[in-house]
Amino acid sequence: MKSGSRLLILFTFAVALVVGGVVSLATGSWWFLILAIALHVLGTTVVLGTIGRRLREEDKPDPVTEARLVEQDRA
Repeated sequence: MKSGSRLLILFTFAVALVVGGVVSLATGSWWFLILAIALHVLGTTVVLGTIGRRLREEDKPDPVTEARLVEQDRA
């Protein structure tokens, strides 16, 4: 993972931690801190999983180019 990605993940985790801490202090319940961290982990997992799937996909030509290639194979 690149340094910029790590920094972005660290920053968003810190934001979730602070927001969860503020809500926990305001309500008197520490469950909001745990909830904020859990939602952050879930969101990060979904985003990184989606990015990983997209990066593993092979490049496909647009439909017009694909039709030309089919025509060339037939000729």
